Amino acid sequence: MLSFSRPKKVIGIDLGAHSVKTLQISKQGRKIYIEEAGYAEIDNELAVADPIKANTDALLVALTGLTPKQSYIVSALPGNTAVVRYPKITLKQNETIASAVQRESSQHIPFDLNEVLLSWDVIAQESEESKVQILLVAAKNDAINSRLRIFQACDIACSVFDIDSIAVYNAIERCHLLHPEESIAIFDIGYSSSSIHFVCNMKSVFIRDLMWGAKDILDAIVKERKCDYKQAEKELISASKETKTDHPEAVEIATPEIAEAEEAIIAEPVSPLAPLDEEFDIDRPPVEVVSFTPKSIREIMVSPMNRMVSEVRRSFDFYEHQLYEKPVQRIILCGGISCYPLIGETLVEEFNVDTVEVADLMSQEVLLSNSKSLEIFKEHSAKFTVAFGLAARGLSEI
Repeated sequence: MLSFSRPKKVIGIDLGAHSVKTLQISKQGRKIYIEEAGYAEIDNELAVADPIKANTDALLVALTGLTPKQSYIVSALPGNTAVVRYPKITLKQNETIASAVQRESSQHIPFDLNEVLLSWDVIAQESEESKVQILLVAAKNDAINSRLRIFQACDIACSVFDIDSIAVYNAIERCHLLHPEESIAIFDIGYSSSSIHFVCNMKSVFIRDLMWGAKDILDAIVKERKCDYKQAEKELISASKETKTDHPEAVEIATPEIAEAEEAIIAEPVSPLAPLDEEFDIDRPPVEVVSFTPKSIREIMVSPMNRMVSEVRRSFDFYEHQLYEKPVQRIILCGGISCYPLIGETLVEEFNVDTVEVADLMSQEVLLSNSKSLEIFKEHSAKFTVAFGLAARGLSEI
């Protein structure tokens, strides 16, 4: 007789537009024990020609050293492929919440219900038992099928699909980074898009996706420095370690016109009987040396930072003036580029918040193994926020 047991390990898989992040965790008492971490960048050129293969190749690399066959797998869909709403629904007599959701969801979802998969959670019970507020998610079937093809190509069964912006909230909550009576914005900065998850009194209240991401900054660097994206990433990483007062030194170069003039002077044969320059009644223009100072990364980032501020301000205005008349007090940054100082500095200056901090997932509730694969997690845990939130959700279900 065969005996089946539930897995004791969970792997959270974040399939991003730029890279794949994985975390393998298990329980150790009431704490989360992170056993292994994985990271792999997606081949941009291959992603254009064959996105399934590009993601499959990166996922297999990110799973090196992990045990997916013996683990509960949780992954996520991008926020822009799903709709998240917070409706209040009314229960009819003897009606279940599930039936009420199916009956009322068409009023809140701008898609044909046959084209989406619905999921929901109760987040608040009204004083009247017949009213409940739910977190309603509608994910497009096409997006789910696209993700499934990646896992099938890797011969892996994914047990749960979440939404990346919700996974971020789960991670922040699990690490006890939320506080009562506080209004918080969790800003998850992705590669091609980002999301802001607003939390009031430790409860999720509003999510907005932003069509802005790290690629906007890299595009500006590539254009200014005339380099490829790999070099742009290196320069951005290097600049993130500089202080605010660091600036590249000026480089002196000669203009092409001056260089040609100098070559012409050198190449011209001179006769011993030729007149001296002083004998000509003309003024020869002086040769000038032009001082050129290349823009620093901070200067290059001015334009993409302005676009970021514009997108974030639209989200803040809607949240603070139309949903809750309470200003955001704290911003928590997540994502690979969240460690760049100028992002936090810009948000502090523009939005007058009390604090802007980069998410630190290495709390007292988290234990780390001695695996060398965790070095990248220790270096910048905010990069793994989505993967952590996914794994934490899976851990609560096994």
